[in-house]
Amino acid sequence: MKKSPKYCSVLFLFMLFLPSYHLLAQNSSFRIKVKAGLQNTPPYLVKYYNSKNWEKFYASILKFEYDPKYEYDIKVAKHKAGSNSTYTLMKTIAKSLSENTDVATWEISDSYVNAQRLGKLKCLQIKTDKKNKWEYLNTSIRGFDYQEGYRYRIRVKQTKQKDIDTIDYSLVEIISKEKTNELPSVAAFLARFKWNLLQLNGKDVTDSKASIGFDAKNGTVAGTTGCNNFWGNFSIKGNQISFPHLASTMRACNGANIENDFFQIFEQKQIQFDIAEQTLNLYIDGKLIMIFGLERE
Repeated sequence: MKKSPKYCSVLFLFMLFLPSYHLLAQNSSFRIKVKAGLQNTPPYLVKYYNSKNWEKFYASILKFEYDPKYEYDIKVAKHKAGSNSTYTLMKTIAKSLSENTDVATWEISDSYVNAQRLGKLKCLQIKTDKKNKWEYLNTSIRGFDYQEGYRYRIRVKQTKQKDIDTIDYSLVEIISKEKTNELPSVAAFLARFKWNLLQLNGKDVTDSKASIGFDAKNGTVAGTTGCNNFWGNFSIKGNQISFPHLASTMRACNGANIENDFFQIFEQKQIQFDIAEQTLNLYIDGKLIMIFGLERE
């Protein structure tokens, strides 16, 4: 059948515009919000127009100069060539910075601590990049699902509330999460009893009323020097025991007391121990320096 000249003209026009139509089909654009405070990008943390939660966006965005101090609302062009896609910034719709906001990197310890002086039984232990020591945080971090038994490194946004002297903390991202070693079974035995101090540096100190108790589940200790109460963490590796992150009340101790010697020993990093039938014995460099006796209920 012979095609009419009119039909051929229409077919020619369709074929002429087909490549342009195909090219347009490979390009699109979308709008996203980009979260502030990220340490390394990509991935970015973004929200699309219908997102409730932040999602990871792994591709680079050409012409987008990200500054972690700012949160962005941007329009992005997507170009697809075969199986590859590239993304380019089309427009920055909004770029906001709160004068009272800062982003920091924190290390989070693997267990809560009983911080009685802060009026809370359980507090997170944090270490910031600016201070190389453990501190207690007596408030929550929004968006952070903390699990004991894991050591975290996180990015946190700190926002000072207007007109009030409080700070709001919210999670930006979890950089790392590592499971720590569980305490050995000897910790469970220590946790069964209260341990009263009987001897310190070779002297009978029974009258001091100093004592210590262990919590094997949380890896914490609490006790008294006979003057001030103390609390913190303990760790056991082989025949060594240590008491990192100890804190105490600050009452003045009148008269003779053992507190200075007590804490001086507990602050040592190399303390050996053994458990006799009814005593917990602590050694430094092989020398017996403390003896605790168990108190049965």
